[in-house]
Amino acid sequence: MKRALPLLVSALLLACCQQVQQPAQPKPAPAKPAQPAEDVAEEVEAVVEVPKGDINPLDIPGKKREGYKNPYPKGSYEYFVAKPAYPRTMAVFEDNALLNRISAANSKLVICIPQQRARLYIDGRVAYDWPVSTGRDGHETPTGVFRILEKEKNHHSNRYGKFISSGGKVANSNADLANGTPKGMTFQPSSMPNWNRLTLDGVGVHGGRVVAGERLSHGCIRSPYDVAAKFYEYSVVGLPVYVSRAVEDYNRGGAVKPIDVKYRPKPGNDYTDTVPTPPKQ
Repeated sequence: MKRALPLLVSALLLACCQQVQQPAQPKPAPAKPAQPAEDVAEEVEAVVEVPKGDINPLDIPGKKREGYKNPYPKGSYEYFVAKPAYPRTMAVFEDNALLNRISAANSKLVICIPQQRARLYIDGRVAYDWPVSTGRDGHETPTGVFRILEKEKNHHSNRYGKFISSGGKVANSNADLANGTPKGMTFQPSSMPNWNRLTLDGVGVHGGRVVAGERLSHGCIRSPYDVAAKFYEYSVVGLPVYVSRAVEDYNRGGAVKPIDVKYRPKPGNDYTDTVPTPPKQ
């Protein structure tokens, strides 16, 4: 018994030393609470911002990039056109306070063929922006500078419409009187409500079927029916209308380059600065 006691004490001392020398294991870090999905989206969204500077919001780059953030205040026209879906959207922007100040002297309507948008500028600012459908291939809308020559609430085409058979059925829903009326048929002209005439040969702005970004007409500038009705209320005879294959520069009050225009301006001027005299009746 006396011999066993020292051996037991030695074993206990050795075990204690081993425990002291063993490095302490690090404690696991507390689990980080999961970040709400909305916060993650906001954090990613803030990565890509478009500088305001001299960038034209009508043609803003990078809107389709992941993390894009609209840099403009909500409700502003800049915010409207900086949305990723613009310009190929049926959305409409309107500023009623500006619309009430319209006149032939302080306003102009710009039809942008590549974007298929109409923009009404009043005092250098956009008061109304809406989708249009201009002339399709073979029936292109003429480009150039025009004026509204006349207005008619319930206008009908004198060339395009439908051919109706003797039995009352539609034989041709896309009829063209240029080739005459087939025997036994009657002609039903297409309705062009809220008509604003631009040319003597039948080009105008009116209500009709519109598909965002698509050219569908026989040369006229179709607007959604409700938009056409509102524009008709405010439009005035003599209002300048610019039909262009260029995208106007919103930062300069809607000036556009003289690309593919019917009426050329004086050298050194944007064609938006020159409006031709309406043709004689």
